[in-house]
Amino acid sequence: MRRIRYAALAAVLGLLSISAAHAAIESPVHRSFNVRPGGTITIDADLGDIKVTSGATNVSVDVIRRAKVSSKSKADELFQELDLSFTPEGNNVRIRAKYDQPTSWFHWNNDLEVRFVVNVPSQYNVDLKTSGGDISVSDLNGQAKVNTSGGDVALGHIAGAVDAHTSGGDISMAGSQANALLSTSGGDIKVDNTTGALNVKTSGGSIDIGRAQGDLKAHTSGGSIEIGDAGGVIDASTSGGSIKARLSRQPRGESRLSTSGGGITVHVASNVGLDIDAHTSGGDVDSEVPVTIMGKQDDSSLNGKLNGGGPRLVLRSSGGDIRLQK
Repeated sequence: MRRIRYAALAAVLGLLSISAAHAAIESPVHRSFNVRPGGTITIDADLGDIKVTSGATNVSVDVIRRAKVSSKSKADELFQELDLSFTPEGNNVRIRAKYDQPTSWFHWNNDLEVRFVVNVPSQYNVDLKTSGGDISVSDLNGQAKVNTSGGDVALGHIAGAVDAHTSGGDISMAGSQANALLSTSGGDIKVDNTTGALNVKTSGGSIDIGRAQGDLKAHTSGGSIEIGDAGGVIDASTSGGSIKARLSRQPRGESRLSTSGGGITVHVASNVGLDIDAHTSGGDVDSEVPVTIMGKQDDSSLNGKLNGGGPRLVLRSSGGDIRLQK
């Protein structure tokens, strides 16, 4: 019985030592800057998540550094290796979090976590870059430029131009009023509502566009494309999935939808006039809307005028059916 008690006590002490070894020590840093609307906050970080919210009267920054080590001295060493600086530049604010020595990079992945929590005026611009984390920006009446090498990007309604890129995650955006460029090398893209021109590219995921009132370019090498409501010219292509689109308004120019790995389904509003040019090498072409045939037609091709004709709608598939629907 005594041996059992000793064994149990040793197990408890072992768990406590493991917990102590994995304890985390936090060191928050707070800064506040008086600014006017229209400025820009720039963050350039070697690691860390970045979260930006809007609605403040100034710029407020909280940097939460968290060291997963067992002693304060070890934590202080990690904190000192990351050079953290705050520089006001007129109406702008620049934040830098960089490792001075390349060998310090070995620590951040396992031992050091950093989070940037920022609050800015509603009418403000953001220029954000991190090499190891997620980036999120709430609704903003300004421009947003974001880049991460290792995380997701989540954007709210952005009034200004958007340039967002990630090498290892998904991108989502609630909406934009100006031109927007979104690209990822390893994830999905989801956009709810845009009024400006939209250009989205992914090498490893699907694309889901809720409503695009401006011209739309969408390309993926590894997934499907779905466009809930398109009001402008469409240029959409995928090498690895299907395409679904709804044309609710008369396009201003030629649109093209092509896939090498699936079918194409296009819903067309009753008042939209188009010149249809559809061909598939891996299925059939069907239309439930009346098309005036121009030239020859067979099971895999359709050329004709819809509602008297209009801009060309080019549909190409190498691996599935093409369908025109109401």
